[in-house]
Amino acid sequence: MQIDPGPAYDHRLVETVIAYLQTRDNRLFPFTARFDADRHKAFTRDLREGLSDLTDSGSARKTSASGFIMRDERLRAVVSEWARANGGWPRGADPRVATTALGAASVEDYEPTT
Repeated sequence: MQIDPGPAYDHRLVETVIAYLQTRDNRLFPFTARFDADRHKAFTRDLREGLSDLTDSGSARKTSASGFIMRDERLRAVVSEWARANGGWPRGADPRVATTALGAASVEDYEPTT
């Protein structure tokens, strides 16, 4: 017997993320209206990483072509964390704080934009 665990992939979310990356339209993610340039940059970087995880989820197992569903857990987590921050930095993501949960990043990621 197979149990349906629910959808593992939300195509509307992916379309919304892609549209946001192309347009930076704050109506797609209303909490971004309060972002400064550094937060926009960090949010878009996180969205791109989430999309990358999504495309890798099927190809890493060599199953995406055979019909196995990709998982969008990372992408959902990114949007959820930033939405909860409501225009601020998600917990552990502020690059100005010495102890942060951020992973490795380039020098450009830490330079403030003007």
